[in-house]
Amino acid sequence: MRRLTAALIAAGLLIVPQASRAASRPGVTRHVLDNGLTVIIKENPQSDLVVTEAVVRAGPRVEESRQAGITFFVRAMLLRGTGRRSGAEIAEAIESVGGQLGGGTTADFTALYTITTSRHVDAGMNLVADLLTDARFDPQDVETQRRVSLSRIAQNTDQPLQQAIDLFNATLYPYHSYAQSVFGTAESVGSLTRDDLVAFYRGYFTAPNIVLVVTGNIAPDVALNKVRRAFGGLRADPPPRRTGWLRAVERALAPAPQAPQEIRQTRAISAAWIALGYLTVPVGHRDFPALRVLNAILGEGQSSRLFVAIREKRGLAYQVGSALPPRAGPGYIRLSAGTAPPALSAVVAEMLEQVERLRADAPPADEVEKARRGVIGRYALAHEDLEAHAFYLGWYEMLGVGYEFDALFPELIARVTPEDVLRVSRRYLTNHVLAVVAPPTAR
Repeated sequence: MRRLTAALIAAGLLIVPQASRAASRPGVTRHVLDNGLTVIIKENPQSDLVVTEAVVRAGPRVEESRQAGITFFVRAMLLRGTGRRSGAEIAEAIESVGGQLGGGTTADFTALYTITTSRHVDAGMNLVADLLTDARFDPQDVETQRRVSLSRIAQNTDQPLQQAIDLFNATLYPYHSYAQSVFGTAESVGSLTRDDLVAFYRGYFTAPNIVLVVTGNIAPDVALNKVRRAFGGLRADPPPRRTGWLRAVERALAPAPQAPQEIRQTRAISAAWIALGYLTVPVGHRDFPALRVLNAILGEGQSSRLFVAIREKRGLAYQVGSALPPRAGPGYIRLSAGTAPPALSAVVAEMLEQVERLRADAPPADEVEKARRGVIGRYALAHEDLEAHAFYLGWYEMLGVGYEFDALFPELIARVTPEDVLRVSRRYLTNHVLAVVAPPTAR
């Protein structure tokens, strides 16, 4: 494993070579069905549960601007009925066996999962397959969901921190669809037709565009046979061409800012909200682990530099921190804070000062070690439940770095040095984008 890690880092990639995949993660197997569905199976007999989770390469990243929010809309429609079941019958199908049905949509993917006892795994698998193959899109349900989605968009508009983040995204990604909210806009959602939804569903919810994970108390050969029966009917059509050419051109769609940029929205609110950040790299890039440690030092937790400098020592902010979300395309590191309007300039100045400190000198070895332990520990906590195990395997496979990245990630973090942190600070923490939502009195 250490030799493999070193080779990947030297190559500038974290994707595991195909020939090494079976040996790199004992207990996990990967298969591709005849229809193109990628299947990952991990036996885990420690509890009598089984998770069936489908991760679909569909989200704002592949949406056209005129259809912003369509992935979220489509996923919500799946739960409103299929050719075999009404929305109520979908709920009854999983609740009658004491199971759970869930899912989510983010910038890069949409997920659907069921959790059942091993005795009722067929019920869970068949339900997921039904949602992926035979959604009904009843016209009346479409209009009901449209009202729900428009209400969610309006609710987001009333949240000033979210507005600052949306402004930040739109400015950092001038041409890339990462600029779009997962919920879309009132205009885009209002104009989506049933035909739009059905075409998107049939285009993106196909076997070659899905990673299916089964984990829990089930033997791998049994799981694979059940998957073949339940999901053999998935459409085998290749996904739209957009998914293929996007990776080749998206760096051009997200150019690094050539100078600092600032955008401000004035609103009659009582606090000032700040989103400040920098363009970074996809999760598969060799610099991602060092950026992850950098982010921990800068703004994760109450011992981070931002929290100590801005809140503990000076009492300038209600909340402050930073985030580095893993992305299939160009990512970002984003600092955020909420503060009293008179303290706005002081908080922004302190944020930039902490960034400059990281760019000026390598952090002490003990600070880097603490950050590494924190990242690894939080990563372990994020894997506490069985569904999380399934999700991470499918998510990393879908992102293109391979399911093995889930096991490899802690080791990559453990290898980050103070010099690595300094190097990525100087490379990426330049020419920030600053978005502010604040009252007119904020200075």
